[in-house]
Amino acid sequence: MDFVCPVSELLLPARKPPARVALPQRSRSLDQPMTSAEETAGVLNDGGKSKPTSSKPPASTSSSRRKSSDTKKDRAAEQEEKRKRDSIFTLFPDLQWKPTVEENVSVPVEYCDWMAPFSCDGRFTARFDLLPMELILKVFKQLNASDRLAASETCRRWLEAAHYYEPFQRQMYFNFDRIEFNDEDGPIKYFSQPLRTYPYLTFTFVEFTRHSDFWLNNGMYIKELTLRCCLIRKKKFITIMKHLPALERLELMQCDELFKHWTLDYSTDEPMFPFTLPRLKHLSLAACDYYNEYHFERFIEAAPALESIDVSNCFINLYLSRRMTMISRVLRLVSKNRHMMRALNISDIPCFDDVAWHLLAEIGGLFLTHFTVTYTDRIPLKDPGILKFFTVQTKLTHLDLTSSIGVNDVCLQLIVENCPLLEVLKVRRCWLLSDEGVQDLHTLQHLRVLDVSSCDRISDYGMRVGILGKRPRRMDAVYFSLLNTLSDYSMYYLVLMFKNLQVLDLDSNATITDTSLQYLCCYSQELRNLNLQSCAKIGANFPNLAVLNIGGSSTCMTDWSAQYIFCNLVNLEHLNIERSTKLTDAGFTGIDLPEKTFSIWDVEETFAIDRLKKLRVLKVSGCYRMTDFALRYGFRFTELKELSLSRCHQISEAGIERLVATCPALEYLDLSECPNINDSCVKMIAIQLKRIGTLKLANCPLLTEACLEFLYLYVRGCFKLPPDIAERLAKIPTLRQVYKS
Repeated sequence: MDFVCPVSELLLPARKPPARVALPQRSRSLDQPMTSAEETAGVLNDGGKSKPTSSKPPASTSSSRRKSSDTKKDRAAEQEEKRKRDSIFTLFPDLQWKPTVEENVSVPVEYCDWMAPFSCDGRFTARFDLLPMELILKVFKQLNASDRLAASETCRRWLEAAHYYEPFQRQMYFNFDRIEFNDEDGPIKYFSQPLRTYPYLTFTFVEFTRHSDFWLNNGMYIKELTLRCCLIRKKKFITIMKHLPALERLELMQCDELFKHWTLDYSTDEPMFPFTLPRLKHLSLAACDYYNEYHFERFIEAAPALESIDVSNCFINLYLSRRMTMISRVLRLVSKNRHMMRALNISDIPCFDDVAWHLLAEIGGLFLTHFTVTYTDRIPLKDPGILKFFTVQTKLTHLDLTSSIGVNDVCLQLIVENCPLLEVLKVRRCWLLSDEGVQDLHTLQHLRVLDVSSCDRISDYGMRVGILGKRPRRMDAVYFSLLNTLSDYSMYYLVLMFKNLQVLDLDSNATITDTSLQYLCCYSQELRNLNLQSCAKIGANFPNLAVLNIGGSSTCMTDWSAQYIFCNLVNLEHLNIERSTKLTDAGFTGIDLPEKTFSIWDVEETFAIDRLKKLRVLKVSGCYRMTDFALRYGFRFTELKELSLSRCHQISEAGIERLVATCPALEYLDLSECPNINDSCVKMIAIQLKRIGTLKLANCPLLTEACLEFLYLYVRGCFKLPPDIAERLAKIPTLRQVYKS
């Protein structure tokens, strides 16, 4: 862009002419010609005597004098204009001036970034890529991960803002699922020569059998690596680990092939790894059954700074003697790193008996903060090891005892007494717990998350006296699902005692009535996640509610209830109203309601579901009364990510055509068991929904093989396909990806 400034349009102050002596002139008639400046000067040089000229000079002499006078005036004017122009050039040396006809003036101009949006005619063109990075990050913080990923494809500056900001990097995980790991084809080809770093990676059902430069180019930046159900051997695994000096978390889940064919020479002390992982803090070997004590011990030697270990669901397929050996090796590791060990997960490990509990309790200097265990044995009457362990572990903050059917009231009382710093306590499906065990839970002042779901022996009295207590305190999340003893009185105490409650799970509680919900409406105004089995009128006292789950309330969810939700819960992000068989198009759109939601004098108003502008997940499966009319006049969501319309039998091509136009950001769409969905619907979805990732079309009888041209193809294991199927399918322009065997 060149900034051009014409000289002729500038207004500059005129320079004063030099002073001249006023000459006395005699009066002359109008037909007498005027004398030139040279003649006047000549008269002055003669001593001021003016000689009279003839009153009638010859015509030729008069015309020649006039022409010479005009030529001299034009020449003087041109010189004056050139002098002014030269003075302007000296004042503004960085500007490029519009040259005149006589001369060409060209001066190069360098522009700053802030001048780019401005044009020569004074108009402004928006350049969002030139926004300050602080402002771009502030805007991106309001978006979720998928929206930031889509926005990063706009320009390099937005790409930098979306991927290189540390809090955004922590939320971005790259999951490679069922791919061929090589540099020649597939997604790895594009990741091998990176334009950015990938610190958090997950591989699921991936075969590491070929050479790749991915680890050489990206290994120094990887902080977390998860291999889940992957086919990897010893040589490839060691090669990968050599290029990960900054690794902090390593998870090897169900990687049986890695240890099944990894043989060791037990007679030698040859190190298993020719390297170390000095920064590794968390190691997970969950659901790996084929590693032995030598694998485990030498594997641990490569991680001297280990703070957390997860061996859950292991040693199931081993003999009893091998199980006991592996448990002793785990305890030896904990004892070796006792001053650094902070988290331990030994859930679903068979044969973790009372002897193992005694060995764990006798490790001096061990102070865990996170502990997860599944205790299924009966607590012995004499010197139980589990009680001894919780007596010495006084710094626990997160304790998960889910499905520990051996934990009784005595054990829970001891935990409450010796672990006053507990913040998270989960005792879901601990069936031996009763009112006596929970009678002191209200004394835990730091408790923020409590899960007592499926504890049938806890009565309404134990809930009110032991868990709720008499003093208000802060609580973030409580889970009371499958507790059929809750009464309205307990719900009243719950909303009074638990201040700042944000998550409340009351799933499958048959005793919850409309009165309990009215208590929630009046006192729990900061609730953000509510899981209910039934629904009454949910009013405006839930202004911050973000997640509402009332799926299955077929008898309570009506058009009237839906109108109250759409009117007041404008901050909802997740709404589940599945199997609400009384909901109709009138409830979704607010059109043709028999009774208006608000009616004051002559003012009547109804509300549509698209009033929920922040909605990201919507589940309306089984609402078979909904038709294309609701999709046309009620579903206008520009930010909706997931939509479930399965078993909505009256939805057809007309509704899908409107849906793909008004919901462009859909990434997940479920149209299973919709009998009117045809190939045209699939074509519109594949072409117009650019960000669609999952489309479910189970039991749609009108679909033919023509729709396969617009979908992802999963043909792994289809051995009758020709060898060149990938090349032939690649010619389909709308095909996104092909999974082949």
